[in-house]
Amino acid sequence: MKKLPVVLCALFVLSAGPAFAQKGLVTATRALRQGFIGVPKALVKVNARGFFAVSKPFSAQAFKTPDAVRLSAVNLGVRESLRVSAQYQAHLKKFLEIKKEMDIFLGYQKLEPQHISAFEVHSRMNDLAQAEKELAAMERIVGPKDAGIHLGRSYLYQARMALQPNYASLYSKTEEKPTNSLRSFNADQFLLKDPDGTSLTMKDTSPGSDGFARARQMAAELPEMTIAVLNDDPEILEWASDWNARGFFGAGSRMRIFNSLERFMDIVKDIKYDVVLIDYVLEDGVSLAAVDCIRQTGASTVILLNSALMDNEVHAEKLFERGADGFVSSVGFRADNGGARIANALYNYMQIHGRAALTPHS
Repeated sequence: MKKLPVVLCALFVLSAGPAFAQKGLVTATRALRQGFIGVPKALVKVNARGFFAVSKPFSAQAFKTPDAVRLSAVNLGVRESLRVSAQYQAHLKKFLEIKKEMDIFLGYQKLEPQHISAFEVHSRMNDLAQAEKELAAMERIVGPKDAGIHLGRSYLYQARMALQPNYASLYSKTEEKPTNSLRSFNADQFLLKDPDGTSLTMKDTSPGSDGFARARQMAAELPEMTIAVLNDDPEILEWASDWNARGFFGAGSRMRIFNSLERFMDIVKDIKYDVVLIDYVLEDGVSLAAVDCIRQTGASTVILLNSALMDNEVHAEKLFERGADGFVSSVGFRADNGGARIANALYNYMQIHGRAALTPHS
């Protein structure tokens, strides 16, 4: 009986003519080998319940409206702003169509779980790949920090995980990344190195050193900012408050400290900070969840991660893709020198991205 699908496929393609038969037989054979047709054991169970348990619901309201995009592009001229708006609307419409179809499919799978063929899994994964392209096109227009873009990427990831539970391990290294993004990765810039490539961990910023004196000058040039520091080490939080009081984070800057990820995430839903400094490893949860939380609000907050890692130990590009803007190593941090290093890092960020980049919400 297992040979019956092969026989039927062969008879069909041969009856269509020699040229078609050769091409069709190869296609049919490949499909059989990959389990797309004719083999009961290739049926797949979709993890729809897991999807709805972790996926955050969102609708078209999470995205910027075409009118908002048009108004933001009005400096390009009326005709160009209309063109950009129409382009954005077309990509958004297509993305939402694919999402709606996927939501219906997963909804039915949650209510009445059924095994589906590997061919259908493949087809729906292709739909998600198309949705990814639509999202990437929208990102080129509104930027990567848009709340809708971030929610969309999270949705696509969870949908793929529902279809193929081993998706993360299979595709994390090979999945195509959006091209021509407004946000491009540069390792030295992400690690906030000096213009000559010097790592901040290699500089002496202890009191009395040239590095310390220069950091004081850099701090004096920083704008007034609102800053949040998330760390579960009470000593680090005490140091940070002292560094801010001494002007290392810019004269007049206001700081709030958090020792709990849960408390931090509750606050940033309503309050937008200019700069957030997050401990890369927190005991009460995954620290990158804080990055997700900020990006989902649509805030343009500058997110800097810090941890006791040397530059070559940091998965810089992965952190960048997750939504972080930079990394400050706390290797060698002490109460008397850490503020100088952070001042240096903030100054370097300002030199790269402009003074206004440090005050998106002030």
